[in-house]
Amino acid sequence: MVSQKATILCIYEILRKYSDENHIISAEKIREKLKIIYDVDMERRAIYRNIDALRSMGIDIEGYNDNREGYYLIDRTFEPSEIRLLCDAVAASDMIKEGTSKEIIGKLIDTQSIFQGRMLQKTVFVKNKRKVWNKQLFYNIDTLNIAINQGCKVEVRLLEYDMNVELVESMDGPIVISPYATMWALGNYYILAKPEDGEELTHYRIDYMKDIAILEQNVDMVFGGINPNQYAERYIYQDGENAERYDIECDKSLWKIMVENFGNDLTVIKSDPEKVLVKIKCIPSAMREWVLAHGGKCEVIAPKYFRDEIQKAVMETYKKYWR
Repeated sequence: MVSQKATILCIYEILRKYSDENHIISAEKIREKLKIIYDVDMERRAIYRNIDALRSMGIDIEGYNDNREGYYLIDRTFEPSEIRLLCDAVAASDMIKEGTSKEIIGKLIDTQSIFQGRMLQKTVFVKNKRKVWNKQLFYNIDTLNIAINQGCKVEVRLLEYDMNVELVESMDGPIVISPYATMWALGNYYILAKPEDGEELTHYRIDYMKDIAILEQNVDMVFGGINPNQYAERYIYQDGENAERYDIECDKSLWKIMVENFGNDLTVIKSDPEKVLVKIKCIPSAMREWVLAHGGKCEVIAPKYFRDEIQKAVMETYKKYWR
């Protein structure tokens, strides 16, 4: 049986699980659930006193005087819409295997009332097909963050895909790095670090690591002037390339896709019912991929050197298929 001192927590749990703005619970229902769930007998006045005590701690609870029905918990860490967004992000991640995704989603949904949780469970789906998953991923992240906080080097074994599409240890053997920061970019976790045999910062996929060991050696230096977000933008999102400007003429049918791909980096120069001439600022590889993917529906106008590159790529492809 629950001790008398813990009954206030029981009431909080009942409000958390069984109440929301669409499911208001009366004092009598709270008494019933206390008895059924926790085997606690409590009079109404004690329930009122405990709810007042919870409010005095800053927990926002609407009561009978507000709605003339009963009580419900207003104060929650996340709104249902926020939980749905987080659940979808977990479900969509290729880095998290199906079973672990379901566990994390279950914990997120548990922050809501059971009624909101049931609605979320009907709309959140975990896809089955995933990349080969490194079971040490979460351990790797924790270990690297501990090393960063302690200012210690780590020894890691790098992984790579073999011809059976399985992660195996790289032939390069273990390496020692000075870790600086963990980053999330392009759907993957990275560690920004300086290898022991190098002078420059670089990045490694954390899911391509195993057997991370914290060493009793201090990191080579403190990288106080490096902004991890700026590094990720430059070397992960842009792959070290410099953004350039391109004039591209495209069919109007591509307009929506262009906006979704380039957003604020796109400026309309000229438009007519069938075509749109735009100036786009992006890295060369992204523009090359865009132009080649949409073939006859777009044309590079400038710069000329890039137009020549596309012409060469098209001709090489043509020779492969029309020998």
